[in-house]
Amino acid sequence: MFRKVISIALLLLLFAAPACAKKPAVYPNAHSEKVGKTRTDQDIEACLQLADENVGKASRGTSSAKSGLKGGLIGGAIGLGIGIVTGSPGTSALAGAAGGSAGGAVGGAVKDNTDGVYRNFVEKCLREKGYEPIGWR
Repeated sequence: MFRKVISIALLLLLFAAPACAKKPAVYPNAHSEKVGKTRTDQDIEACLQLADENVGKASRGTSSAKSGLKGGLIGGAIGLGIGIVTGSPGTSALAGAAGGSAGGAVGGAVKDNTDGVYRNFVEKCLREKGYEPIGWR
């Protein structure tokens, strides 16, 4: 039972991992249409890299792990409570912790958790290149 819960939790984390990396979207203004999609994507990546170097890569979506830890603690506590009532506190606490960790990590990965300073840095970089950032996804 416990192994099955862990396997499911790991699968959820694998599918959620790509969602952590939010990127800016730009409005199709005259500049972006002139340079084309390939150059626009390259400029976005260059601004992300510049922000990683100056603001710190850790600012780009760190709350997924924090949410996973918080979910694990809450899930473990709930599982322990259920286990005390049903007679198997150890197994229930472990299952609750695994499920809570997976749920918390997925929740953290899905929400936009990009640091405001990081986001502002990237958007300023893009505006200086002639783009009009309109949001992140």
